[in-house]
Amino acid sequence: MSAVPKTAVQPLTVSQLTAQVRGTLEAQFLSVWVAGEVSNFTRASSGHWYFTLKDDGAQIKTVAFRGINLRLRFDPRNGMEIIARGRLTVYDPRGEYQFIVEEMQPKGVGATELALRQLKEKLLAKGYFSPARKRPLPRPPHRVGLVASATGAAIRDMIEVFAQRWPFTELIVRPSRVQGEGAAHDISLAVRQLNWLHRNNKLSFDAIILGRGGGSTEDLWAFNEEAVADAIFNSNVPVVSAVGHETDVTIADLVADHRAETPTAAVVALTPDRQELLASLRDLRTRMGDAAERRIKLAKQRLEQFATRPAFRLPLQRIDNLGQRLDDIAERLARAAKQRLIKMGDKLASLSAQLETLSPLQVLARGYSLTHTSDGQLVRDAGELRPGDVLVTRVASGVIRSLVTAADAASTKLKIRNSKEDETKPSD
Repeated sequence: MSAVPKTAVQPLTVSQLTAQVRGTLEAQFLSVWVAGEVSNFTRASSGHWYFTLKDDGAQIKTVAFRGINLRLRFDPRNGMEIIARGRLTVYDPRGEYQFIVEEMQPKGVGATELALRQLKEKLLAKGYFSPARKRPLPRPPHRVGLVASATGAAIRDMIEVFAQRWPFTELIVRPSRVQGEGAAHDISLAVRQLNWLHRNNKLSFDAIILGRGGGSTEDLWAFNEEAVADAIFNSNVPVVSAVGHETDVTIADLVADHRAETPTAAVVALTPDRQELLASLRDLRTRMGDAAERRIKLAKQRLEQFATRPAFRLPLQRIDNLGQRLDDIAERLARAAKQRLIKMGDKLASLSAQLETLSPLQVLARGYSLTHTSDGQLVRDAGELRPGDVLVTRVASGVIRSLVTAADAASTKLKIRNSKEDETKPSD
């Protein structure tokens, strides 16, 4: 066994390979028709169907999801030959390719049914059936356009139900053929005319209803024409398709913004029930009255509670109490200020006594003196003096001016001539 070269291509993982296969299958087989025999049919609790489609040479795993199954008008069984439209994909956990059913019919249908399937496939590819483009219905509407037979039961039913449920809606009836030759052209023209009035601000519509009663496939065929699908798809006004009964699904139903099983159901989808609203308003009025009565009763109780409080019975009592408290505070402040002044006076007297003790005048009173030169320098050493210097000596009771005649630093003897000045005479 030879070793793998170091330059070998990085291999794909199983998941990566499966993803690439799935992408290729889904891109190449987005919509395909398959005929085969049903076998191993299983209904899951979720509503999905799992079975195998097979012929003499091959078989394929097949899945029909619940949303598709609810629209079918027959139940597949083992051994039944069917024709199904769907797409191919890969179920990654088992690595199996499978067929996802989007439409299914028993085998053996005619050319009319095949044409309908081909048209559905074409419109599906153009996005006519996309849920993303469907618009919500206004409720309640102010003005609605009705496209239906002028002599049919559908138009009478819709007008009657509007009058019962919501008579405030203005109805604009555009009579149209709804079956037979030229019906598809007439229906599509009616939808375009109502849209022209809406776009040009002649009449503003909130919705358009296409209505007719039930019938056979041939009777309803006008609502399966491409012209009607185009008119609905290009409508600026939301369209409600109310064609046939619940089991009759037409292309108009699939393209419209909303599908109603009957014309009456279309009116119900657009309007609230006036009687229900009136009953709801009456209930709200009763509830509001009860709530207001409870609030008034509660407010009255609170008012009575407030009325018993001292503030309402003796409104000046609190002011008097506060005034008395203010007087007490003022008296305490005055006492505190007086005590503070006394304390500060005692402290000032103590400090004055200390200053008096440290005062140089006290030293002079004990017989000492201070001698300065005439320029104010304190004399500490006789050697600093010269004959002729003038000295000022301060004693306890006055000032003495002296003239230095001789200075002996060694014997610290001074020969001076002095004269005592009166204490009240200011020094030079």
